[in-house]
Amino acid sequence: MRKSLRAIAMIALAGTIALVGTAPLVAAGNTNFSFDTGAVTSSGGDITFNGTSIAPVGTAMLSDLSTFGVSVFNEINSSSTIAGETLPGLPYSATPISGSSLVANEVFAVHTNSGNYGAALVTVITSTSITLQYITYNATPAKVVGGTATLGTQSGPAAPSITMVQNNYSYILPGAPNYGIAPGTLFIVVGTGMAIPGSAAILQNPKNALPQTLNGATVSVTVNGITVQPAFYYAIPTQLGLVLPSTTPVGTGTITVSYGGQTSAPAPMKVVDHAFGFDFYGGSLAAITDNSDGHLITTAVSAKPGEQIQLWGSGDGADTNNTDVSPPTHFDNLGGITALYFGDVPVTVEYQGRSSYQGVDQINVAVPENAPTGCAVSVVAVSGSGADAIVSNFVTMPIATSGGQCTDAVTYLSPSEASTLSGKSTVKFGGLSVAQETTYSGNTPTVMDEAGAFFWSISGQELTGYQSTSLPSLGSCFVTQSNSTIPTSPFTLTGLDAGNISVTGPNGTVQLTTNPGVPGIYVALPPPEGTFTIPSSGGDFSFSGTGGADVGSFTATIDFLNPLTWTNTSSAGTVTRASGVTVTWTGGAAGTFAQIAGNAASAGFSASFVCDAPANAGSFLVPPAVLLALPAGSGSLSVSNYTNPASVSIPNLDYAFSLAFASTLISTTYY
Repeated sequence: MRKSLRAIAMIALAGTIALVGTAPLVAAGNTNFSFDTGAVTSSGGDITFNGTSIAPVGTAMLSDLSTFGVSVFNEINSSSTIAGETLPGLPYSATPISGSSLVANEVFAVHTNSGNYGAALVTVITSTSITLQYITYNATPAKVVGGTATLGTQSGPAAPSITMVQNNYSYILPGAPNYGIAPGTLFIVVGTGMAIPGSAAILQNPKNALPQTLNGATVSVTVNGITVQPAFYYAIPTQLGLVLPSTTPVGTGTITVSYGGQTSAPAPMKVVDHAFGFDFYGGSLAAITDNSDGHLITTAVSAKPGEQIQLWGSGDGADTNNTDVSPPTHFDNLGGITALYFGDVPVTVEYQGRSSYQGVDQINVAVPENAPTGCAVSVVAVSGSGADAIVSNFVTMPIATSGGQCTDAVTYLSPSEASTLSGKSTVKFGGLSVAQETTYSGNTPTVMDEAGAFFWSISGQELTGYQSTSLPSLGSCFVTQSNSTIPTSPFTLTGLDAGNISVTGPNGTVQLTTNPGVPGIYVALPPPEGTFTIPSSGGDFSFSGTGGADVGSFTATIDFLNPLTWTNTSSAGTVTRASGVTVTWTGGAAGTFAQIAGNAASAGFSASFVCDAPANAGSFLVPPAVLLALPAGSGSLSVSNYTNPASVSIPNLDYAFSLAFASTLISTTYY
C-alpha cells in the first residue's frame, strides 16, 4: 500500500469584484471560519485551523498561491486582476495548506461552500492562532464581505481532516473524468490526525475478519441517506486503507473519519458502479502473475502470446455474496469490465471478480496471439460503454514472442540497464536531438527548426519511475493526468555543465546556447531568434561538445530523414472522445515510428496522452479508452515522426541517446 501526493502547480491570482472591510473579528479558541458570512466559529464554515494547517470544510476547496504577500493581496483588492487570471479559473483541491506553505504573507484562495470565491492573506501565525485579512465576492456581484479574522486552536488533539479519497491502486485524481470509487473497492483516505499518533502501517491479516475500528479510527460513508462503515486494512494518522462495503449505494455522498472523540468535516465521495484500478510496481509495470505457477511477470521474464495470466487490482464492483469484512467465499464473475486492451489489441476476459482477499480483484486472461510485443505494452480496462464509460489507470506489461527478456526499439534505456543504474545514488544522462515542429493557427503554419541537447542527473531511486514515463511500445498509449492546468514534474532533475556545444548541418555550424534559469539545456533556434535551419531535403547533423565541469567532450551525428506527412489534419480539429480519433499519414522511413499525442484542459484539470505506432502502418486509431481519460475541453493534437533512439557514448554520463523528429500540431477541441 503506497501513496505519493501530487503537487498542485501555483498560478497567479485575480478577482472580479471584491471589497475589504476594516472591522476585526477576533475569536481565539474557535477554529473554523466562513468566508461567506465572516463568522469565526467552533464548527462549520469553509476552513478550519488546527495549529499546523488550514483545511477546507465540507465541499469548500483551496488554492495555495504561495507567499505573494500584502502587495499582491492589495492588488486583488484594488484592481481585481493579476496576470489576467480570475479566481474561478484557479486549480482548487481539498488539500490542506500546511508546513512551509502556511507562513506569514501566504496568500490563498477559497471556493466556498456557497459557491462564492474568496482570498486571504496570512498576517500572523502561531501554534495557537492565525490572523487572516480576507475578501469574499462573486461575479455578479452579490454578497460581499471582508475584514480581519483570528482563529484559535481547540484544546486537545485537532479534529481529523480528509484531503483526498482514491482507489488504492489506480490513484485516479478527484476531478478526473474517470474518477470514482466502486462498492467493494480497496481505497485510501489521505489526511491528518486520523489515527493514534505513531501508529505503524501494519496490514491486518486478510485471512481473518477485517476490523471496522483500528488505531482509534472509524470511518463512515453516506450516500443517498444510507450510511456504511468500511473495514480497515491499516490506519496511520495520515492515511487509511479501507474496503468500501458492497452495500454502498451509487451516487455522490460524503465520507467522515472519527478519532479521539472528534469527527472530520464531511468530504465528498463519488461512488460508481465499476471503476477498476490496476495494481502496479516499479513505475508503471502491472502486477501480473502467471496462472500456472504464480511467478511475477517482469521485463526479464516477459509474458508471451497464449500464456494464461492474472492481473490484479480493485474496483470491479459490488459482490453482495461476500461481506467485504471476512475473506471472500464466493467468486462471482462480476462483469464490470466491458473491454480490456493490451496495446491496441482487445483481450477476452475469462474471469473478473474477487480474489481470495477482501477488496482485491483479479482478471484472468490469455495473452492474445496477436498482442504487440515490447517492454512497455499498455494495459487499460474499460467499465461501461459510450460517453458513460470509465477507464482505468494506464499500466504497462512486457510481452516477448518467446517470453524471457523483452526488447523494445523505441526505448531510451533497456530494462536491464535501467535496473543496474537504479542501484546508483546518482545517475547522469543526456540526449541530443534535431527537430522540425510545424504548428497551425487556423490554416496558417508556423515552422520551427531546432537542435537541442540536455544533460541531467537524477537519483537512482527515481530513475525507474522516470523511465516509465518515456515511450510506450509500438501500438500502445500512455495517459498522464494532473489536477492543475500547469502540470509539474514529480521528479528531481539537476542540470549538468557540458561546456560549449555546436551543431554542423548542411547550412553551416551553429552554437547552442543555454538558459541560465534552466541549467543543463542547450538549444539552437531558427531565425529570428537564431540561425539554425533544416533544408527541406533533410541531411546529417554533427554535434560537438568541448566538455564542461560535469560532462566530457564528445561528437555525435544525427541523420534527419524526410519525415511522414499527416494527411487528415482538416478533420481532427474536433474530436468526440467516446468515438476515438483516427489519424492517417503517408511516408515515414524505415527505422522510424509515428507518435500521436494530445492534451486537453478544463476547470483546473488537465490530461495528456501519447501513442506510438509503426511508421509503415499509415494510420492509427487513438481509442476511446485513451480519450475518455481526458476532460472535455480545448487542447491540441499532433502527429510526429521519430527516429528510433540511438545510443551515444559521452564521457561522465551513465547513458545518452540521440534522435530526430518532425511534428505537426493543431488546435483541437475534445467533446
